[in-house]
Amino acid sequence: MAIIGRTVVRPVVIVAVVAMLALGGCRLVSSGSGIDWHACGPDDGVASATIPGSVAGRVSCGRLSVPLDPRDPGLGTVSLAVARLGAAGPKAGTLVINPGGPGGSGVGHLVDSSASLAESALADTHDIVSFDPRGVGASRPVIGCRTDAERDTERAMDLGDRSAAGIARVERYQATVALECRERVGPDVLARVGTDFVAGDLDRIRTALGEDAIDFLGYSYGTRLGLEYAARYPSRLGALVLDGVVDPVADPIDASIEQHRGFQQAFDAFAADCVRRPGCSLGDRADGTVARYRAILAPLLADPAPAGGRTLSAGDAETATVASLYQRSGWGGLRAALVALAAGDGTEMMRLADSFEGRDDDGRYDPTQDAFTAITCADDPRVPDRARYDELDRRARGAAPFRDDGRGSGRGPLGICEFWVPAVHAGGGMPDDGVPGAGAPRALVVASTADPATPYPTAMAVARRIGAAVISVDRPGHTSVFRGDECVDGAVTRYLSDLTVPHTTLGC
Repeated sequence: MAIIGRTVVRPVVIVAVVAMLALGGCRLVSSGSGIDWHACGPDDGVASATIPGSVAGRVSCGRLSVPLDPRDPGLGTVSLAVARLGAAGPKAGTLVINPGGPGGSGVGHLVDSSASLAESALADTHDIVSFDPRGVGASRPVIGCRTDAERDTERAMDLGDRSAAGIARVERYQATVALECRERVGPDVLARVGTDFVAGDLDRIRTALGEDAIDFLGYSYGTRLGLEYAARYPSRLGALVLDGVVDPVADPIDASIEQHRGFQQAFDAFAADCVRRPGCSLGDRADGTVARYRAILAPLLADPAPAGGRTLSAGDAETATVASLYQRSGWGGLRAALVALAAGDGTEMMRLADSFEGRDDDGRYDPTQDAFTAITCADDPRVPDRARYDELDRRARGAAPFRDDGRGSGRGPLGICEFWVPAVHAGGGMPDDGVPGAGAPRALVVASTADPATPYPTAMAVARRIGAAVISVDRPGHTSVFRGDECVDGAVTRYLSDLTVPHTTLGC
């Protein structure tokens, strides 16, 4: 599902981000490898010092060259970055994971999680593999649309003005970004970064790994990739875990509204917790917390707050808030940042926004947000009807009042995807009914009842449609697998081991 920080004025989309990993099921596999594995290094987007010594001998990186478009060899190739945590003992199978995004680095995620993964008994007999999809992370070419200075400038812009002049200004800016991305990355690449192409890449990785079939674990956007793969290559999957489900055939406007509702639910839970604590900047009563929150942010529209030598915009303050609502673990940092902002200091809010935007202390940005936009625009259908964007703006304010700055006019700008390079599709992908192909394993859906980014109702609807088994997690947070819940992790591990699924919905 889409992160709805500042990106809500760009693609009308849904995605998500981040999660932990799981381990794969057992089967006999063929031998051989088409990937030249080596010690991970800077070319793989990995600093060797980040690999824990306990697993340094088991973590390796590699590259695989795949066609940009198999139907047009003249367009050349893409170099995919791949990472592997090797099985400690004789290998019985391989699990491939995708951590979300779109635009998240699977290589970085696997390396960062390698020590915790290695502690599992299943990792003794299974390779765990992840990769940077085309255009992402250490794969080449990478999607890089904006310079660091341009990213800083954009974050300081007021993109929330819904007057006629303000809407025109937003659309001109989005058209400029789309044109610059086309010129800097190239239209052939931008048109071929969609999940349908990535599913084909995943199957080439399977072949290169020497596997007849793979297990797949997808988090958030990764569930879209898993469903796409199950539609195109159903017999090449041994198990499919979908945690934080994205519906690949949902109406993009309706899906965005569902996500707004999810984040409002998360904000209300945060606010209810905050007012019970001394010094909460939202007061000491649950009623009126949205109004108090908006009152703290309102001055930023005219007068950005000082933030450690920079200035915090209203947009960055909203980004920091939304980013902190993904997990309950982010609530403490948000409480402290709001207290400081109410006193006129935006430093902590800026730190939270920088982390989400991918900006380091030296002012350099990673390309995740550009990849997010490009992949989303390749995946989702265009919504050229301006009335639907007007509807989106109106409905979003009602669904998430904490996001409403009071400047609604009943109109909304076109999304950036309306200005983007038209997507080329790989063909043979997700059917209109969104159901995996014949021969696919019965999937296991994991859904939190209070997931802000990938709402529970969406997960339940997809589970019913595809006939999946379900683990229902009664706690807030985006994604749940291998976050330390023994109920969830035990059930997922049993499924990945022998396809054992709950007979009814398992509550955790």
